[in-house]
Amino acid sequence: MLLSYYALKNDNLKNIFLINIICITGAAIGGTVIFIMSTVNHANVVDFMLSVPAIHTYMLDHVEAEMSANTFLALVTGPLFGVPYKLFAAFAPLYTNIFIFILFSIPARLIRFIIVSLMAYYFSHKIFKNLSLKVKTLIWLFVWMVVYIIYFSIHPF
Repeated sequence: MLLSYYALKNDNLKNIFLINIICITGAAIGGTVIFIMSTVNHANVVDFMLSVPAIHTYMLDHVEAEMSANTFLALVTGPLFGVPYKLFAAFAPLYTNIFIFILFSIPARLIRFIIVSLMAYYFSHKIFKNLSLKVKTLIWLFVWMVVYIIYFSIHPF
């Protein structure tokens, strides 16, 4: 969400890609921490994940099934379909080592981050280029509200 706002306000693609790299680095660090914690005590990490709002056991079942079927494909494509990546990080130690996890985590997050950033950039600076920043921001807020209303209607608290 914040990456799209940055892209809405910033007309320099180089800066948008740079901020994506910074965010990917942070996401990789966060995923690595969850991976390590899960290696130490998987059950506690799963219990903790279930305490996070809108995380449900059916998501855990989905992640476990996807990781079991094809770990690498699951790591790359899983988060594209609304399942939080932290769940994949929690289950990854059961299926792969930390180096492979990190290697696959980067494109997994980068794909989604770049798509969202480029869409926001394109709409803001090409389609709606004549609108004021205030109007673009209101459109941005509306779009994200709709996204999260849909998401939380599918995955309620």
